Amino acid sequence: MIYHINKFSGGISDYEDKGIPGAFKFGKNLNIRRITDSLYCQQALREEGSGVFTDLIRWFVKCSDGNLYGFGSSGKIYKRTNGVWSVVYTDPDGEIKGAEELVQSNGTKYLGWCNNTKIKRKPIPGLSNWSDVSTLASNLTSAKWHTMKQIAGATKIANYDKLAMVGYDGSWTNEALALIPGNIAKTIIERNGRTIIGCYKVNEEDRGINSQIDAEFPLIQVGNDGDIYLADMSNTIPIKRFPGGGKTNPGGVCNYYEQPQIFEWEETALSWIDKQEVGNLAYFGVYGGALGYNGIYSIGRLNKNRPFVLNLDYSLEADEIGAIVNFNGTLIASYKSGLTYGVKSVDPSNKAIGVYEGLDLKIKPKGISNIVQWKFAELTMYPLPSGCSVEFWFRIDKNGNFVQAKTIDGANSYNKTGGKKAHFSIQEEGEIFEPRVVLNPNGNVSPEVYDIKIYFD
Repeated sequence: MIYHINKFSGGISDYEDKGIPGAFKFGKNLNIRRITDSLYCQQALREEGSGVFTDLIRWFVKCSDGNLYGFGSSGKIYKRTNGVWSVVYTDPDGEIKGAEELVQSNGTKYLGWCNNTKIKRKPIPGLSNWSDVSTLASNLTSAKWHTMKQIAGATKIANYDKLAMVGYDGSWTNEALALIPGNIAKTIIERNGRTIIGCYKVNEEDRGINSQIDAEFPLIQVGNDGDIYLADMSNTIPIKRFPGGGKTNPGGVCNYYEQPQIFEWEETALSWIDKQEVGNLAYFGVYGGALGYNGIYSIGRLNKNRPFVLNLDYSLEADEIGAIVNFNGTLIASYKSGLTYGVKSVDPSNKAIGVYEGLDLKIKPKGISNIVQWKFAELTMYPLPSGCSVEFWFRIDKNGNFVQAKTIDGANSYNKTGGKKAHFSIQEEGEIFEPRVVLNPNGNVSPEVYDIKIYFD
């Protein structure tokens, strides 16, 4: 008898033993959104700016001067130009808790950022030595986060139990809006010209909203256990959970791509309002979960005929993922690991090792004395490229660690160049079988598995 697995685009399932067609229990570094429905490695992450970073970037700002800026946890400001990072300024007031580009009605543009109680700005492009940095205000309320977002011309700022605002005319108020008592502002997004504020209750940050993003659906990430909710101001529905738990930072989300901005003329206000600037796929930079389950997850779909699914596209183990951004089509993430700070980006020239863990395969033997015998596994592939290999692992009755199966020739992996079928011996007994496939690429070339057959008696 045969268990046949030939669909892989269903993403990480809500259950261990069932799901939509193509769902799997867990996977990482798999590219499941290709036209071909197969197991295939995702691109790897590569280090950028080694030795440059001395604190954790928690905010990226895509600036109108064509550069990407990173704002750090001890006050460093970094600039990325043509892929090269440098330190351009050190703020004497330390940790930067929010950042955004500010646009004024007279056409002047600034890089803006908040420390604990101050908001600073620097003209764009301004002076190259950054001696033109000025303090716009010094009366912010002390808070852990001062998330900033430009909305309908003005820049809104999370200011503890209220919103502060830099007006389109350059005006300033530290209390543009008072929140319902007991709520602390943490995240801000724009939706159809309106300000959406994500909050947590006083002394309950571990249960509050960590990040927000509008993709095909408006999504929020809540708490430390990896919960993702749909939240459209009418409904709040739990839809997914990162399999290892974990959380995101307010700057740790971005869209896969950005559609051109769509504007609508608002007759009552006699002005244009921004309708949307979102992509169908959302990325979440997840940390603090179980070891092996952290990294950059995608959720959504790229066209209407595909399922809305969760996938760990880029595995990244770190103490904290500070922020992520899609900059000119390149996904970039900042991280902290021990005493090391850094930035990684998607490497177009190398692929990562892909791991697939299928749903539990269950067989109930007929009769008290009968036993299920798992015989061997067969993988059907595109002709295996030179230098690549595939491995097959398994676990019986959810007991212990995964066991690596040997090929028919007794090797740990199948690496025959041009080979189309790989056979692995199992020869174990049990009622529950968990398959695991490991894809080992060579540079930018990946193995490609079309189907998996598990033979049993």
